[in-house]
Amino acid sequence: MDLAQLWVWDIYFYSLFAKAMNMEDFTGIALNAITDLKFDFYAYGMCSLTPFMRPKTHLYSNYPVEWVERYQTMNYAVIDPTVKHSRLSSTPILWSDDIFKGSPGLWSEANDSHLRHGLAQPSFNARGRVGLLSLARKDKKISAEEFTELAPITKAFADAAYAKLSELEGALVQDNEVAFTERESEVLRWTADGKTSEEIGVIMGVCTDTVNYHHKNIQRKIGASNRVQAVTYAVALGYI
Repeated sequence: MDLAQLWVWDIYFYSLFAKAMNMEDFTGIALNAITDLKFDFYAYGMCSLTPFMRPKTHLYSNYPVEWVERYQTMNYAVIDPTVKHSRLSSTPILWSDDIFKGSPGLWSEANDSHLRHGLAQPSFNARGRVGLLSLARKDKKISAEEFTELAPITKAFADAAYAKLSELEGALVQDNEVAFTERESEVLRWTADGKTSEEIGVIMGVCTDTVNYHHKNIQRKIGASNRVQAVTYAVALGYI
Protein backbone atom coordinates (compact mmCIF):
# COMPACT_ATOMS: atom_id res chain seq x y z
CA MET A 1 0.00 0.00 0.00
CA ASP A 2 1.33 3.48 -0.94
CA LEU A 3 2.03 5.17 2.41
CA ALA A 4 1.92 8.66 0.92
CA GLN A 5 -1.49 7.93 -0.57
CA LEU A 6 -2.71 6.49 2.73
CA TRP A 7 -1.48 9.58 4.56
CA VAL A 8 -3.50 11.83 2.25
CA TRP A 9 -6.65 9.78 2.81
CA ASP A 10 -6.00 9.71 6.56
CA ILE A 11 -5.97 13.50 6.66
CA TYR A 12 -9.11 13.68 4.54
CA PHE A 13 -11.22 11.29 6.63
CA TYR A 14 -9.97 12.46 10.02
CA SER A 15 -10.78 16.07 9.08
CA LEU A 16 -14.14 14.95 7.71
CA PHE A 17 -15.23 13.04 10.82
CA ALA A 18 -13.80 15.76 13.08
CA LYS A 19 -16.85 17.81 12.10
CA ALA A 20 -19.20 15.30 13.77
CA MET A 21 -20.43 16.57 17.12
CA ASN A 22 -22.90 13.75 17.71
CA MET A 23 -24.03 10.43 16.26
CA GLU A 24 -26.46 12.12 13.88
CA ASP A 25 -23.57 14.12 12.40
CA PHE A 26 -21.45 10.97 12.19
CA THR A 27 -24.17 9.12 10.29
CA GLY A 28 -24.63 11.97 7.83
CA ILE A 29 -20.90 12.19 7.12
CA ALA A 30 -20.59 8.42 6.72
CA LEU A 31 -23.54 8.32 4.30
CA ASN A 32 -22.08 11.10 2.17
CA ALA A 33 -18.73 9.31 2.12
CA ILE A 34 -20.16 5.98 0.96
CA THR A 35 -22.24 7.72 -1.69
CA ASP A 36 -19.06 9.26 -3.09
CA LEU A 37 -17.51 5.78 -3.08
CA LYS A 38 -20.56 4.41 -4.93
CA PHE A 39 -21.81 2.19 -2.11
CA ASP A 40 -25.33 1.93 -0.69
CA PHE A 41 -24.59 0.71 2.83
CA TYR A 42 -21.99 0.96 5.54
CA ALA A 43 -21.58 -0.71 8.89
CA TYR A 44 -18.98 -0.17 11.54
CA GLY A 45 -19.00 -2.95 14.10
CA MET A 46 -17.07 -3.43 17.32
CA CYS A 47 -16.91 -6.96 18.62
CA SER A 48 -15.40 -8.25 21.85
CA LEU A 49 -13.04 -11.22 21.63
CA THR A 50 -14.72 -12.88 24.60
CA PRO A 51 -16.97 -14.60 25.43
CA PHE A 52 -16.31 -16.79 22.39
CA MET A 53 -19.86 -18.02 21.76
CA ARG A 54 -21.72 -14.76 22.33
CA PRO A 55 -19.35 -11.82 21.96
CA LYS A 56 -20.61 -8.35 22.77
CA THR A 57 -21.17 -6.30 19.65
CA HIS A 58 -21.94 -2.67 18.90
CA LEU A 59 -23.04 -1.82 15.38
CA TYR A 60 -23.34 1.60 13.74
CA SER A 61 -24.81 1.41 10.25
CA ASN A 62 -27.49 2.17 7.70
CA TYR A 63 -28.01 -1.55 7.07
CA PRO A 64 -31.67 -2.61 6.81
CA VAL A 65 -33.09 -2.72 10.33
CA GLU A 66 -34.54 -6.19 9.83
CA TRP A 67 -31.12 -7.53 8.83
CA VAL A 68 -29.38 -5.98 11.83
CA GLU A 69 -31.96 -7.47 14.18
CA ARG A 70 -31.62 -10.87 12.50
CA TYR A 71 -27.82 -10.72 12.63
CA GLN A 72 -27.83 -9.97 16.35
CA THR A 73 -30.61 -12.43 17.22
CA MET A 74 -28.86 -15.26 15.39
CA ASN A 75 -25.50 -14.30 16.89
CA TYR A 76 -24.04 -14.29 13.38
CA ALA A 77 -20.86 -12.56 14.57
CA VAL A 78 -19.66 -15.99 15.74
CA ILE A 79 -19.78 -17.46 12.21
CA ASP A 80 -19.27 -14.34 10.09
CA PRO A 81 -16.06 -14.98 8.10
CA THR A 82 -15.29 -11.26 7.87
CA VAL A 83 -15.34 -10.99 11.68
CA LYS A 84 -13.12 -14.06 11.94
CA HIS A 85 -10.74 -12.47 9.45
CA SER A 86 -10.59 -9.22 11.44
CA ARG A 87 -9.39 -11.10 14.51
CA LEU A 88 -6.32 -12.25 12.61
CA SER A 89 -5.53 -9.62 10.02
CA SER A 90 -5.75 -5.90 9.29
CA THR A 91 -5.99 -6.39 5.52
CA PRO A 92 -9.29 -5.79 3.69
CA ILE A 93 -11.33 -8.74 2.49
CA LEU A 94 -13.68 -8.91 -0.50
CA TRP A 95 -17.06 -10.57 -0.09
CA SER A 96 -17.57 -13.63 -2.27
CA ASP A 97 -19.39 -16.95 -2.41
CA ASP A 98 -16.14 -18.67 -1.51
CA ILE A 99 -15.55 -16.52 1.58
CA PHE A 100 -19.05 -17.29 2.88
CA LYS A 101 -19.17 -20.95 1.86
CA GLY A 102 -18.97 -22.00 5.52
CA SER A 103 -21.99 -19.87 6.45
CA PRO A 104 -24.45 -20.17 3.52
CA GLY A 105 -27.47 -19.14 5.60
CA LEU A 106 -25.82 -15.87 6.62
CA TRP A 107 -24.77 -15.16 3.04
CA SER A 108 -28.20 -15.95 1.60
CA GLU A 109 -30.00 -13.73 4.10
CA ALA A 110 -27.53 -10.89 3.50
CA ASN A 111 -28.20 -11.11 -0.22
CA ASP A 112 -31.95 -11.10 0.42
CA SER A 113 -31.42 -7.83 2.34
CA HIS A 114 -29.69 -6.29 -0.73
CA LEU A 115 -26.24 -6.68 0.82
CA ARG A 116 -24.88 -8.44 -2.24
CA HIS A 117 -21.52 -6.92 -3.09
CA GLY A 118 -19.17 -5.64 -0.45
CA LEU A 119 -15.89 -5.57 1.35
CA ALA A 120 -14.72 -5.51 4.94
CA GLN A 121 -11.82 -3.53 6.38
CA PRO A 122 -10.52 -4.31 9.89
CA SER A 123 -9.59 -0.99 11.46
CA PHE A 124 -8.55 -1.84 14.98
CA ASN A 125 -7.44 -4.93 16.78
CA ALA A 126 -6.71 -4.32 20.44
CA ARG A 127 -6.86 -6.46 23.51
CA GLY A 128 -10.46 -7.39 24.08
CA ARG A 129 -12.02 -5.92 20.94
CA VAL A 130 -11.90 -5.80 17.16
CA GLY A 131 -13.31 -3.15 14.84
CA LEU A 132 -14.60 -3.74 11.32
CA LEU A 133 -15.86 -1.43 8.59
CA SER A 134 -18.08 -3.02 5.95
CA LEU A 135 -19.21 -1.31 2.74
CA ALA A 136 -21.90 -2.88 0.57
CA ARG A 137 -24.10 -2.21 -2.42
CA LYS A 138 -27.09 -3.75 -4.11
CA ASP A 139 -25.70 -3.99 -7.63
CA LYS A 140 -22.41 -4.05 -9.55
CA LYS A 141 -19.77 -6.53 -8.47
CA ILE A 142 -16.55 -5.11 -7.03
CA SER A 143 -13.74 -5.88 -9.44
CA ALA A 144 -10.24 -6.80 -8.31
CA GLU A 145 -9.01 -3.49 -9.70
CA GLU A 146 -11.59 -1.46 -7.79
CA PHE A 147 -10.86 -3.44 -4.61
CA THR A 148 -7.16 -2.56 -4.91
CA GLU A 149 -7.91 1.11 -5.57
CA LEU A 150 -10.24 1.25 -2.56
CA ALA A 151 -7.72 -0.28 -0.13
CA PRO A 152 -6.08 2.96 1.12
CA ILE A 153 -9.43 4.73 1.15
CA THR A 154 -11.28 2.13 3.23
CA LYS A 155 -8.32 1.83 5.62
CA ALA A 156 -8.35 5.58 6.26
CA PHE A 157 -12.17 5.61 6.46
CA ALA A 158 -12.18 2.80 9.02
CA ASP A 159 -9.45 4.29 11.22
CA ALA A 160 -11.09 7.72 11.27
CA ALA A 161 -14.52 6.20 11.98
CA TYR A 162 -13.09 4.24 14.91
CA ALA A 163 -11.44 7.34 16.36
CA LYS A 164 -14.64 9.39 16.14
CA LEU A 165 -16.86 6.62 17.50
CA SER A 166 -14.44 6.17 20.39
CA GLU A 167 -14.91 9.85 21.17
CA LEU A 168 -18.70 9.93 20.74
CA GLU A 169 -19.50 6.60 22.39
CA GLY A 170 -16.63 6.25 24.86
CA ALA A 171 -18.65 4.20 27.33
CA LEU A 172 -19.28 1.56 24.68
CA VAL A 173 -15.81 1.30 23.20
CA GLN A 174 -13.60 1.82 26.22
CA ASP A 175 -10.54 -0.38 26.52
CA ASN A 176 -11.10 -3.62 28.39
CA GLU A 177 -7.59 -3.73 29.81
CA VAL A 178 -7.33 -6.01 32.84
CA ALA A 179 -4.69 -5.19 35.44
CA PHE A 180 -3.21 -8.36 36.90
CA THR A 181 -0.74 -8.23 39.75
CA GLU A 182 2.69 -9.77 39.22
CA ARG A 183 1.68 -12.80 41.32
CA GLU A 184 -1.60 -13.24 39.42
CA SER A 185 0.26 -13.14 36.09
CA GLU A 186 2.70 -15.74 37.37
CA VAL A 187 -0.15 -18.00 38.51
CA LEU A 188 -1.78 -17.61 35.08
CA ARG A 189 1.38 -18.61 33.25
CA TRP A 190 2.03 -21.66 35.44
CA THR A 191 -1.61 -22.73 35.10
CA ALA A 192 -1.33 -22.40 31.32
CA ASP A 193 1.65 -24.75 31.56
CA GLY A 194 -0.57 -27.36 33.20
CA LYS A 195 0.52 -26.94 36.79
CA THR A 196 -1.91 -27.62 39.65
CA SER A 197 -2.46 -25.22 42.52
CA GLU A 198 -0.34 -27.45 44.74
CA GLU A 199 2.51 -27.49 42.24
CA ILE A 200 2.31 -23.75 41.70
CA GLY A 201 2.39 -23.22 45.46
CA VAL A 202 5.65 -25.19 45.71
CA ILE A 203 7.20 -23.29 42.77
CA MET A 204 6.20 -19.89 44.11
CA GLY A 205 6.85 -20.72 47.75
CA VAL A 206 3.31 -20.06 48.93
CA CYS A 207 0.50 -22.22 50.26
CA THR A 208 -2.17 -23.77 48.01
CA ASP A 209 -4.87 -21.52 49.48
CA THR A 210 -2.90 -18.47 48.37
CA VAL A 211 -2.70 -19.80 44.81
CA ASN A 212 -6.45 -20.47 44.82
CA TYR A 213 -7.03 -16.95 46.14
CA HIS A 214 -5.10 -15.58 43.16
CA HIS A 215 -7.13 -17.79 40.85
CA LYS A 216 -10.40 -16.35 42.19
CA ASN A 217 -9.16 -12.81 41.60
CA ILE A 218 -8.02 -13.70 38.08
CA GLN A 219 -11.41 -15.20 37.23
CA ARG A 220 -13.23 -12.18 38.60
CA LYS A 221 -11.10 -9.70 36.67
CA ILE A 222 -11.29 -11.50 33.33
CA GLY A 223 -14.93 -12.55 33.61
CA ALA A 224 -14.41 -16.31 33.74
CA SER A 225 -16.32 -18.91 35.76
CA ASN A 226 -13.39 -21.30 36.24
CA ARG A 227 -9.63 -21.43 35.81
CA VAL A 228 -9.72 -23.24 32.45
CA GLN A 229 -11.90 -20.51 31.01
CA ALA A 230 -9.69 -17.87 32.64
CA VAL A 231 -6.57 -19.25 30.98
CA THR A 232 -8.34 -19.57 27.61
CA TYR A 233 -9.55 -15.97 27.78
CA ALA A 234 -6.12 -14.76 28.90
CA VAL A 235 -4.48 -16.41 25.88
CA ALA A 236 -7.11 -15.03 23.47
CA LEU A 237 -6.74 -11.51 24.90
CA GLY A 238 -2.97 -11.55 24.84
CA TYR A 239 -2.21 -11.67 28.56
CA ILE A 240 -0.19 -14.85 28.15
